[in-house]
Amino acid sequence: MCPRTPGSTSPSPTWPRTATCPAPAAVSSAPTRPLPAPCSSRSWAAENKLVNGLGDNKFGPNNYVTREQAALILFNYLKRDYTLTASDELLNKAPGKASVSSWALEAMKWATSAALMRGDGGGALRPRYSATRAKIATIFKRFIEIKDDLEANKPDGPLGCDHVWETTETKRVNVFSEENVETWVLMKDMNPMSTCNGCGMDTYQWCVDNRDNYKTVADATTALSFLADETGCPAGHVALNNFHDLDQVIPIIETKTYAAELPVRKKCTLCGTTKHWSIEDISNRNIWIEHTKEVVVCEAWDEELYIKEDSYKYDENNHEIFVPAGSLIDTIHHPRYINNEVEYLENINTGEKIYVEVSSCKHPKFDRNYNDERGNCCVECNARVLSINELFQ
Repeated sequence: MCPRTPGSTSPSPTWPRTATCPAPAAVSSAPTRPLPAPCSSRSWAAENKLVNGLGDNKFGPNNYVTREQAALILFNYLKRDYTLTASDELLNKAPGKASVSSWALEAMKWATSAALMRGDGGGALRPRYSATRAKIATIFKRFIEIKDDLEANKPDGPLGCDHVWETTETKRVNVFSEENVETWVLMKDMNPMSTCNGCGMDTYQWCVDNRDNYKTVADATTALSFLADETGCPAGHVALNNFHDLDQVIPIIETKTYAAELPVRKKCTLCGTTKHWSIEDISNRNIWIEHTKEVVVCEAWDEELYIKEDSYKYDENNHEIFVPAGSLIDTIHHPRYINNEVEYLENINTGEKIYVEVSSCKHPKFDRNYNDERGNCCVECNARVLSINELFQ
């Protein structure tokens, strides 16, 4: 009788006594598969001191990972490249703190203070319990957020280096702009359309010089008429032409753009770390303070007014008095004109200074655009000259 097949519950078949049992299957002579080599990821984790094993030269690769072990692995991973801060405030309040292993205490302080582990509904951390897949997923989601935040605030170089930066590359850039500001411009040899026919005085320049003395255009016009009477202007300062080229100091409305030669790359002389310098570093005007300077546009000067043709004026008895051509009528005293411009920005925290200069249009010429109601404008940037009505607003 042949033996029953192992595990079979049916009786073995009966064979004739003369029969021979079937031969057993041949045993394979194929070589036995070798034992797996040490896991490369396990070796990497050990070499990088993320895990230390279980002691007695045991690693326990098939063991479940406890919560405190997971915290230690992630803690060891991050502290290689980042400065981590740990507080025991939350851990001290958690039930079961005493069950935290001594070797995981620092990691658990960090994990709880960084909200990597929050405990169950009752706040219990259960540090020696195995972590479920769902719990591990939640921990890793929070871990990635922590790592991204650390990366965004990562130091420029190796920890502990007291960086001494030197500039290795600079670039001229526009730092900031002041839009629609009033500033002064000195124009040479202008045809201003504001020269008196009678005495040659520039009436627009007189209005500019006296804009602070009168409140309205009507007040200024009346004063200009009285001045014509006093100086004996035969045209009364009202008959104007553009037959004369004059130097004028004029107020304009423009946008001032300030530029500076700024460092775009710096290098630490101690550790060799390089970093980019961003224009955003000076966007905070609570830190960067403007220091201004006075830029002289035109010094104070006197303008002597002469009559160009023979003329007459009247005395108090209304008698004509002959005034020959070339007689001095009046002397106009012009003020000193300056612009206040930003000279440099200073960082109140570090004392660093950035010197700037105006890089906007140099206004080579102003001309009247008869298709533009704004009057005289710069031929290049279209900056507008203030009209007489705007002078006294």
